[in-house]
Amino acid sequence: MMNKTIKFYLLTSALLLFSPNVLADSQPFIPAGGISASNVYQPDGRKMITSANQFPYNTIVYIVTVGGNGTVYYSSGVIIAPNTVLTAGHVIYNRPNGGYIKSATVYQANANGTYNSNTATTVTGKVANPDWVAKDSVITKGYPSNNADDLGILTLSKNVGLSTGWMGMTSALSTNQTISLVGFPGDHAGQMWGMSGNVSRFSSPLFSYSNISMYPGQSGSPVFNTSQNIVGINVAEAQYLNPNPNGDNNKVPSALASQYPNYGVQLTTSNINWIQNNVPALKATALYRVYNPNNGEHLYTKNLNEVISLTKVGWNYEGINSQQPATGNAVYRLYNPNSGEHFYTLSSYERDSLVKVGWRYEQISWYGL
Repeated sequence: MMNKTIKFYLLTSALLLFSPNVLADSQPFIPAGGISASNVYQPDGRKMITSANQFPYNTIVYIVTVGGNGTVYYSSGVIIAPNTVLTAGHVIYNRPNGGYIKSATVYQANANGTYNSNTATTVTGKVANPDWVAKDSVITKGYPSNNADDLGILTLSKNVGLSTGWMGMTSALSTNQTISLVGFPGDHAGQMWGMSGNVSRFSSPLFSYSNISMYPGQSGSPVFNTSQNIVGINVAEAQYLNPNPNGDNNKVPSALASQYPNYGVQLTTSNINWIQNNVPALKATALYRVYNPNNGEHLYTKNLNEVISLTKVGWNYEGINSQQPATGNAVYRLYNPNSGEHFYTLSSYERDSLVKVGWRYEQISWYGL
């Protein structure tokens, strides 16, 4: 049993123990997936996700990495763009595990919540927040206390997100707000499990949840709100030190849950800006609106030259309608030469069918999520 336990912990995305004095919570804490502890509150309220092919669960992925030291680690992440996964920074860069990972593969889940080995997608690019790397590189042991930037981004070889979609991101978060944490915990290897609860408190720069259990392997799991917007990334937990030398440090009595919370890095405005600056697909571009006073039609386009041309022939420029992603699900624009009507659709089948009956396909007007 001892050998099996040691082997399991070596294969889990991990960092070392840390005993901060600066956090509001007084207990030591370690990164999610650490080698000595994780907090599963008793009784265990986690549930296996058995509709993992449905949104938003289909956006949550299983990550297998090879650390700089050559060891295989398991963690979690979430699709945030066509070919991009957001995870924890220490999944990508972990000084005790040899620095930057050597390689990574991402897997999606089957409908029943088990990971699907046939969906292996190679990671072609990786970036950990440089502030996280700097902090993790200079400490002599343990885990940085000011880890508000423990975030990382993986670039995929395929546009997986175009078939799954992806959740939005928001910096709005408050105490007692309902949130959910879903990922691939190591005690249920290769299976997607989750639990809902509430934000317990803000221990700047982190926020904590003492009624949502997690386990090693959930580093990088998304924390999302009831509107299915990501509010944070699961990164750490307070270390429960079981007074029973033969006890299980993973199982925290419910009476002690508030003393031993789990932690997420909030997607603050600055963190969202960092993510968007490193994901071209998330860089918003303007969608312009022009008006035809002759037939009362509004037309939407991302092409500023088209706006200029239309205003020269009598259309009225009405400004920027909204900001849209640079890539995503194409919204096609068609024109009916008989009625002068424009029509927009996400369906390439509908686009092609209309063209066959006389409509004119003009362009991709914008990209939707």
